[in-house]
Amino acid sequence: MLLFAVVLAGCTRSHYRRSADAETYPIIRERVVVPAFDIGRTRVEPAAGSRLADPFDPDHPPKPPDDPSAALFMARPGGMRGSSHWGKDGYTDAIEPPGWERSLGLDEKGTLKLTPDKAVELALLNSREYQTTLEDVYIQALALTLNRFEFDCRWFLRNNTTFTHFGTSSLPNETNTLGVNTDFGFNRNFAAGGQLLVDFANALTYEYTGGTQTVRSNAAISLIQPLLRNAGRKVRLETLTQAERDVLYTVRQFARFRKAFWASVAVGGGGTSYLDLLRAVQSYRNAQLNLKQIQETYGLYNELFRGGRRSVVELDQFYQQLQQAQLGVISAELGLQNALDGYKLQLGVPPRIPVELDDSQLDQFVLTDPVLEKLREDLDTFQRERLRELGQPPPADALRAHFATLRGLAARVPAALEQATADLAKWGRQLDRPTRPGDDPDARSRARSAHDELEKQLPAIAAEVTKASAAIDRHQRAVTDTDAGRLASWTELTQDIRAVLSPLDAAIAIQTQSRIYLIELPEVEAAEADALAYAKTYRLDLQNQLGAVTDAWRKVTVAANALRSGLDVVAKANLVTEPGRLNPVAFSADASQYSIGLQFDGPLNRQAERNAYRLSLITYQRAKRGYMQLSDRIEFAIRQDLRGLRQQRVGFEVARQSLLSAARQFENERINLFRPQQQQGGATTLNLLQALSTLLNARNSLAGSYFTYEQQRVQLLLDLEALQLDQRGFPINASARTSDRPAADEPPVSPERLPEPRPVPAAPGRPGGP
Repeated sequence: MLLFAVVLAGCTRSHYRRSADAETYPIIRERVVVPAFDIGRTRVEPAAGSRLADPFDPDHPPKPPDDPSAALFMARPGGMRGSSHWGKDGYTDAIEPPGWERSLGLDEKGTLKLTPDKAVELALLNSREYQTTLEDVYIQALALTLNRFEFDCRWFLRNNTTFTHFGTSSLPNETNTLGVNTDFGFNRNFAAGGQLLVDFANALTYEYTGGTQTVRSNAAISLIQPLLRNAGRKVRLETLTQAERDVLYTVRQFARFRKAFWASVAVGGGGTSYLDLLRAVQSYRNAQLNLKQIQETYGLYNELFRGGRRSVVELDQFYQQLQQAQLGVISAELGLQNALDGYKLQLGVPPRIPVELDDSQLDQFVLTDPVLEKLREDLDTFQRERLRELGQPPPADALRAHFATLRGLAARVPAALEQATADLAKWGRQLDRPTRPGDDPDARSRARSAHDELEKQLPAIAAEVTKASAAIDRHQRAVTDTDAGRLASWTELTQDIRAVLSPLDAAIAIQTQSRIYLIELPEVEAAEADALAYAKTYRLDLQNQLGAVTDAWRKVTVAANALRSGLDVVAKANLVTEPGRLNPVAFSADASQYSIGLQFDGPLNRQAERNAYRLSLITYQRAKRGYMQLSDRIEFAIRQDLRGLRQQRVGFEVARQSLLSAARQFENERINLFRPQQQQGGATTLNLLQALSTLLNARNSLAGSYFTYEQQRVQLLLDLEALQLDQRGFPINASARTSDRPAADEPPVSPERLPEPRPVPAAPGRPGGP
């Protein structure tokens, strides 16, 4: 009775959960037979601090909040009173764990500061897609435990206790009988197809009225062993074999998913990535810079218009361009904010949380140092203020102060020229490097010629600065109080401003060209034949597809076995206790029975089996075609990636030259703006508007080409299966990193080459440890 009470109570929920984990997690670890199959974290419970974590007892979760309308049908299903015990484990009003936002590391303003690595960390912690895919791996391994259990001893214990009352008064009209029937035994399936059943049955009957009792036991043993149909390990172990292999396929599929997941979060390849956000940020910055340049030029046009040097038509044209630029900034900002919100969803973070991006990767696209930009802005502002004085030259003291201010601005130009010279020297060192396989000789020659030409201009620009400073000092001393003298000094002042602007613009042009050339694409050194061979060997999905071909081939044999005749050996033994004995194990040879024989089932009706066999043949051919198709698609993808990279590299050089041309055109039109009106007509305005528009497009094109190349390069690594991740889910080969900072514990890997191949065993075995 004590044993019965224990068995009746059963084990706790947590015991069964832990038991499932104890069987399932080792199965997953067994599949990581080579490092390439590593999937990192395997526990399905999200880590503490995750938005997906559950802070409650997993085996007794409290009742979650319910929809009020649906709750009515839980309280009274079918009009009947429902259970009143649903809340025995408590209640909760939260779906998300309270306070999970603290794990985001928000700053004092509640802003989430993101870097590429931080974004991946958050995605691995909070992504619903990642969590669901990881759970799929666990579910597949959990299903295998049941397939394995099929070949274990499957114990059973059943009891039926009944009290029966019949009749009235006493014997022989009344009986009160207690019957206790117990079955205890096990089933066992064998790898060769046999089935064994051992059942010990005990029946105890106690008659209360007469005080009599009887005990009867029997031990039934049954063994069935097929000899033809359903016989042999090939057939009987097929379901287990397929389940074992399916877990391996799922693990490899998840290993590949992890790589694509990192790429989608950090670089691109589906949805919005960190690199896509940086592209949007750069577009927004370009739009802001375009608006700033148009505002500055429009302000200058206003002053020239007041002086009668520009027409109202030209002013209107620039005002329209200004409005379009303002709209462009708004559109770029909205696009960036929408992309940010979409990215937060991808990370598993609510869109309401403000985000600040680490945009240090965009520093290379800052083509003019902010110090130089500020100096030119100060000079432009100073120039516009002086143009407002046209026709009314200021007093002599004011003119002297203006010359002093201009002299101070001119004194900042040499430092600007030094910055431009430093960038030019850095560009020169880049050109001195040995030629790489992907370099274009013509482009390299043009770059060298452009560099040498700019280097020759440096002494003349420095001399121009010195000359302009000396002229300012001379003109400041020549200021007089007469009207003619003040007008002459004002004219000289405006000319001196242009004399200072000219070397500054030249310095900015040198720095801009140098920095444009300093933007480099990472080189990819992968010969097509080597790349295809590498992918054919190490692509995880292709390995799965190859396994599927063998699976289909194996099932042909299984289906063919079902066409055979059924011939089974059947052996039975039934050991029974002697009647009248109260000993439940006192079996009697006289009462026991033994039998052995053959059961035959002729193949007279095999229509369904015939169809299944024919289908297995077709399925096998389809599996082979599926492997060939995937193999061809991999070839197509890699060839397309390599061609795309070559195209993107050429396109990047085209975008580089377009930006250089647009920058030169804009600077040239700025100079033309101050030439006499009668020599230019309205052409300068149209050319300047066109130059600004072309410059904006060229900036966006260069940045876009760079980001597209980087995404294409990572896609090639994915298609090659060359991207390798560590346990956390971050790349360990430098060629896949979006930043130049390698992990502290990883050796440097050349970004130009494929990683070293990892051996794939021909027949994976189970490792001895976890």
